[in-house]
Amino acid sequence: MIAALYMYFGKQYSADFGDVLGPSVFPMVVGIPAMLLSATLVVFPSGEVSWPDRGHMARQLLALAILLGYAFLLRPLGFPLASFGLIAGIGTVLGGAPLKAVILGAIMSPALWALFDQVLGLPLAFFGYWFTQ
Repeated sequence: MIAALYMYFGKQYSADFGDVLGPSVFPMVVGIPAMLLSATLVVFPSGEVSWPDRGHMARQLLALAILLGYAFLLRPLGFPLASFGLIAGIGTVLGGAPLKAVILGAIMSPALWALFDQVLGLPLAFFGYWFTQ
């Protein structure tokens, strides 16, 4: 049901730039496999549910908080800085070494900005509005 709602609301998204197919194709690419995979869980349930321990649940909640923080801070901070926080935070939460997660974030965030903005032509703000005022 969530995948179907995702596809329904995603089809309504439009933009005047980017891919010829339009931005509404991405929700279809994600939504259709999500519906198929969730349907297999309904048709073939395993019958046994084992919940993860409190430590794993806390890490999942922290990862969710980082993702929500990324969504809220993307415009104020700009793509590279917000993505740096996302990559370093998720890398650490998933058990990576903090120094390696920070280095990966420092390398990947400007590289992703360059890929999307410069190569693919999808405009992303390098600096957020907190830095341009």
